[in-house]
Amino acid sequence: MSKLTLPVKLLIAFVAALLLFPLVYDDAYLMSVLVLACIYTVYVAAWDLLSGFTGQENFGFALFIGAGAYIVGFMTKFGGGITPLWGIPLGGLIAAILGLAIGVPCLRLKGPYLALATLAAASIADRLVIIFSNFTGGEDGIYGVAFLTGDPVADYYAALLFMLVSVAILYSIGHSYIGLLLKAIREDEPAAEAGGVNATLYKVAAFVVSAFFGGMAGAFNAHYLGYVGPDAVLASHISLNIIIMAVVGGTGSIINASLGAFALAVAADYLKNFGEYHLLIYTSLLIIVLLFMPKGIFTTIGEKLALGPAAKGGK
Repeated sequence: MSKLTLPVKLLIAFVAALLLFPLVYDDAYLMSVLVLACIYTVYVAAWDLLSGFTGQENFGFALFIGAGAYIVGFMTKFGGGITPLWGIPLGGLIAAILGLAIGVPCLRLKGPYLALATLAAASIADRLVIIFSNFTGGEDGIYGVAFLTGDPVADYYAALLFMLVSVAILYSIGHSYIGLLLKAIREDEPAAEAGGVNATLYKVAAFVVSAFFGGMAGAFNAHYLGYVGPDAVLASHISLNIIIMAVVGGTGSIINASLGAFALAVAADYLKNFGEYHLLIYTSLLIIVLLFMPKGIFTTIGEKLALGPAAKGGK
């Protein structure tokens, strides 16, 4: 068996630290921050499978998050309630169906037209939530959703398990033969089709899988908060944050984008301590990263760590 590379060792150490965290540092607030970081990590990993691997920019990913969350809200309001065990996969299923319905026509578009179409779809959904407030609760949302566990430590481990399993599955897909085909489509779609690849089929499949995990994460968030509302799962800034996190971490790898999501989610909460300057500091850091690490923080760091031993061996 080949030796583990330094980036892999660091990743294992990071996961081990997360697993041990509640045992050595009992802070309910910080655990809540880490739970939301885990949820955002799944958002970003799901987005990266579509946009990072196929190059099909989705600027309205909050639509699928919202679909997963609101089906849980509707089941709570009109169906007598639903447990997380059923609500989370149901949220993924509804989002996947919506992803198929939107993906088939939208993926015929290219470049900025696809980005605008997905952004418009999410914006329309956001307005519909307000218009049909009798069903959706409008800006107030829907309360009374069954909580995930009701215990901060159990919530933390549930979120961590959900994140690790989701990212592992998405990573496996991205680094399989299917992922290779998706990247081939991204680099040169006509050439891929000339080689016998059904580009439309694979892009739609990526759209559906991406939507499925986004919907599950949205439902998970609804159960964690005990609430569903446009500000929590459907607002346009959520889609924007997902894109920023993926780009800062490094797109097209799942792991790097996921690390970027986790790091920025935690950093954003810490920067709140700076009051009204937190947004200025946050955006300044993003600009600096994009200027000096255009491939993303963790992609750049990973490349340097991987090349380090090779460079020493060549001396």
